[in-house]
Amino acid sequence: MSEQVLQVLPWVGLALLLVLCLPIPAVQKLVLELTACALRLALLAVLAGAAYLWFRPAELPAEVVNAVNGSPRLVAILPDPLTPNFGLIRALTAVAPAAAPAPAAVVAPAPVAPTPPPRPVDRRSAAAAIASAGSRPHAPAPDRPRS
Repeated sequence: MSEQVLQVLPWVGLALLLVLCLPIPAVQKLVLELTACALRLALLAVLAGAAYLWFRPAELPAEVVNAVNGSPRLVAILPDPLTPNFGLIRALTAVAPAAAPAPAAVVAPAPVAPTPPPRPVDRRSAAAAIASAGSRPHAPAPDRPRS
């Protein structure tokens, strides 16, 4: 690629991100759908990795084994890294935080009961209420010291 194209590409990407942040309903729906698809693909990839480690636990990278063995808390919680269960447990701990909010997003909110329209007040009852409010004796005001 030419030098000019490499300088323009970041600005094009930035402009695209700016458009995706705009409060346009169609753009918001597109971003939401793409995010949901990306999350589903990531979760499927984690589950595929867990299935792979179930059948071939010996192919677990040495860095993972060293990291687990280096932390006494992880050694106490997780099974041995070279057993088939390690991949499944690790996938569960990776998928659970991402999938936990999903039921909350799926459950529809409870419908709100509509408030009844205000009933009309006739003039006679309004006049009687005003007259009775004006004829009530008022409590005397507390004495205030004069300054």
